[in-house]
Amino acid sequence: MRIGLIGYGAIGQVVAKAILDGRAGDATLKAVLCRDVRKYQEVQPMDNTENLTFTDNPERFFRVSFALVVEAAGQDALRQYGNRILELGCHLLITSIGALTDDDFFAGLRERAENKGTRILLISGALPAVDWMAAAALSGDCSAAITQAKPVASWRGTPATEIVDLEKLTQATCFFEGTAREAASRFPKSSNITAMLALSTAGLDHTKVKLVADPTSSEMHSIIDFVSGVGKLRVEWKGVPSEINPKTSADVPLTVIKAIRNLTSTVCYGP
Repeated sequence: MRIGLIGYGAIGQVVAKAILDGRAGDATLKAVLCRDVRKYQEVQPMDNTENLTFTDNPERFFRVSFALVVEAAGQDALRQYGNRILELGCHLLITSIGALTDDDFFAGLRERAENKGTRILLISGALPAVDWMAAAALSGDCSAAITQAKPVASWRGTPATEIVDLEKLTQATCFFEGTAREAASRFPKSSNITAMLALSTAGLDHTKVKLVADPTSSEMHSIIDFVSGVGKLRVEWKGVPSEINPKTSADVPLTVIKAIRNLTSTVCYGP
């Protein structure tokens, strides 16, 4: 499978290396599009890069032929390139699920995918148990709620700074309570998993979200409560922030790698 990758930060660097090292199934990385090539001169892929295009020029990137393009650059990048990717007849794997809180934008992506016979793939990211919850939600009415706590460093540079003084916190503090649509759109770099939970279960306007800044912890911590007609689930997850970008969980790129492996493997685990 010929892969294009948009974004070369905390997610993109790990995904690119895995593909180049042969750890992402039968896939070949053909091009990487980043914002500024000079920024990544020291960390550009160096091994197994024959015929790899590494560029900050979108036109050069899109001249390459792909079967699948991975978006790993944020909600703005998805809005900028999502429709173009699908129009070219490529499958689109999305990490910035929060952009899909815009119903019109999401509907436009689906329409183009249907017209071109391509697929839109939403990764689970740092959301555990999404495969079971999505299946259980098919039973009918369900409810979903998530409390997402992160270290103070993970909320710096986000709208959380406009709500609470992060530097003066001495204990875990909830600074936002609302729906998944509100959380994922107001905190586009930090709360994509709330949109993924909502879209796969109870819906964007019916999934309850609490966001917490915790100065006492270096871990990310989520508690998910899900109730359906076929069962209930409570999941507690503790994860590690990415060393490259503390707003991102270190496990997110691994879910991208797993998704690519599932697409190219004879046997799929938890598709």
